[in-house]
Amino acid sequence: MSSHIDNITLLIDRANFFFLDLSIKKKIDQIQLPTEIKQSAYLDCTSIINNSYKNIKIFHIFINKITIDEVEVHKLPEVLQDTSNIIFHFKILCLPNKNFSKIREEFKNNNIDIKNIFCSSLVRSESYINIFKDEKFTAFLDIGLNRSTLILYEGEKLTYINNIPIGSHKITTDISYVMKLNLEESEQIKKIFNKSESDFSFLNQDHLEEKITKKLINKKMSINLLKKVIRARVDEIFRLLCKDIELSIQNLSKGELLIVLIGRGSKLFNKNTINFESGEMFKNMIFYKENNKEISKLGLEYASMHNFEMENFKKIKKKQGFFERFFNLFQEI
Repeated sequence: MSSHIDNITLLIDRANFFFLDLSIKKKIDQIQLPTEIKQSAYLDCTSIINNSYKNIKIFHIFINKITIDEVEVHKLPEVLQDTSNIIFHFKILCLPNKNFSKIREEFKNNNIDIKNIFCSSLVRSESYINIFKDEKFTAFLDIGLNRSTLILYEGEKLTYINNIPIGSHKITTDISYVMKLNLEESEQIKKIFNKSESDFSFLNQDHLEEKITKKLINKKMSINLLKKVIRARVDEIFRLLCKDIELSIQNLSKGELLIVLIGRGSKLFNKNTINFESGEMFKNMIFYKENNKEISKLGLEYASMHNFEMENFKKIKKKQGFFERFFNLFQEI
């Protein structure tokens, strides 16, 4: 007896993910529940994006700030004044349509239908933030093969996202170029650092150097040079990801930001202390160990929640359609 997967929920990360910011203003002029107002703002947001950007696919829409009469609130109150002006500040994660279509086509060719597609690093960080909810600022750094993503929370509220097309493969290619090695040898040498039980501080460490020397001794290469190559690329990744944080979050003080490393590329720093220039702005840096089973479960839970919200959106949309027809009827009279 054989079995075949018909459909899946797909978690992916892409170097060409990009983010849009959009604010929607809602004026309270009738009796509405907070959930209806919020869902109506979501519908307005998706409508504007879909009408303004024909060549992109929306992956995630989330609210990172709400103001009522110019005062920021954490959530909508149950009772709102009729004259209140509410502004929802949205962040929208997008992917070019051509890339989205290519992903679907790859699975379609294998007779697999994609029910949902989500950004993996965003789904995981939204779950993991519960572990660090007592921190003032927490940033999840997901270093992938060809991209790196930084997702920053103030408490449990998402406030900043950045994505760059540089990942762990760049470290491998740097080692290959500088040390005159092929990519396979360079990848093996990089993985030695992953397995090291010693502090990875780019200082003289006999135990670490002995392990690496076994790979390099025949080529008579400098261990210190190898460490500098890795440090330079890591510094660039952190610098590019964090360059606009202080502009986006005015109350972020030096040393308040906890960095949580996730993703396969981040294993480079597992069990190691990292000492590089960009690290001075961080309170601490830790490695969060993940496994495929945990990530798959998070994806299914997120898909279930997402599909439930979409059903609510459809109900609101139908309700709005009724009022539009009702209004048009009076216009004709």
